[in-house]
Amino acid sequence: MKLRGLVVVEEGVPSRLSQGRVRVPALEHVANRPILDHVLDAMQSAGVEEVLVAAPAGLAGELRARIDPHENLALRCLEHESQLDLPGALRLAAPVLGGAPCIVHRATGLLEEPLERFVPRLHNPADALLVVHQASSPDEHLSPATQDMLHLAEFNADHALGMAGVWFFGPGALPIAASSTWNWGGEVDLTTLGAQIAAAGGSFHVELADSWRQYRGDPLELLELNRIVLDRLDSGLRRPVKNGNHIEGRVWIHDTATVHASVIVGPAVIGPGARVADSYIGPYTAIGERARVEGAEVERSIISAGASVQHVGGRLVASVVGRDARVFRDFSLPRALRLRVGDGTEVALC
Repeated sequence: MKLRGLVVVEEGVPSRLSQGRVRVPALEHVANRPILDHVLDAMQSAGVEEVLVAAPAGLAGELRARIDPHENLALRCLEHESQLDLPGALRLAAPVLGGAPCIVHRATGLLEEPLERFVPRLHNPADALLVVHQASSPDEHLSPATQDMLHLAEFNADHALGMAGVWFFGPGALPIAASSTWNWGGEVDLTTLGAQIAAAGGSFHVELADSWRQYRGDPLELLELNRIVLDRLDSGLRRPVKNGNHIEGRVWIHDTATVHASVIVGPAVIGPGARVADSYIGPYTAIGERARVEGAEVERSIISAGASVQHVGGRLVASVVGRDARVFRDFSLPRALRLRVGDGTEVALC
């Protein structure tokens, strides 16, 4: 029976990148592509042949327009008229997926390690695998009673554990999870689910992931996801050797991008139509479509589509520059800082 996938796209949230306007988190870009596209890549690498994307009806059109085609991966969108959470997505998808083995994945996050590491744990029909991670935020922590029930003490984790946004279900297990008891926060009653899985002849497994990162509206979370994706960048990518450039490591540069007299240290990506001149681009940096970086140093940052960073006079580190934004040094007198900063935005001057 072929492995199938379910990706859960939840409602948009106010974004600090758009001055509080609501944006769809799954469509925010890391390494120059939407987070959702990277989730689909991970599923395809794990052997998934068909993916259902469960989303609120109001977002379905935008999702169809923004998702890149994936060769040999069938995609189908399941729309829901009301607000969609994880249990709602499971109930919506269960009749379509039937008893097929399935990976369920939130559309806004990624595991640090590949999904295929966990698939072999689904030995028998009705098996289910819960992935946990060392959660830094208290609101992600599993209760002590739940941790005891799952025997999580054996992992010897440095921090309290929380549920990652990925679940693995063996043949016949997904309908059981969809019919189980979920609370208002979208968390399953694990005790009840474990008992139901056992009654169906399956086993309830728990695995500790190296790391799970999810975007909830904080730009720093985008930088973490950007790092995870760039760490997976293939070697043997295009390296311009002319125009006075020096390229080190894994660097992907689009054919239509222009790079001149610059040093680029990978992993890094430079998108279509971008221009980089007289600059240093450090590791874990994504330069978006039509972005411009001139006379600047940028490292561990995301420069979004259409943005420009020019002659800033210092190295830009761990920064996210939003779409069509401008960061530049004004050489006119009198010298001063001239800022146009929206609500909730952070500017750190060093």
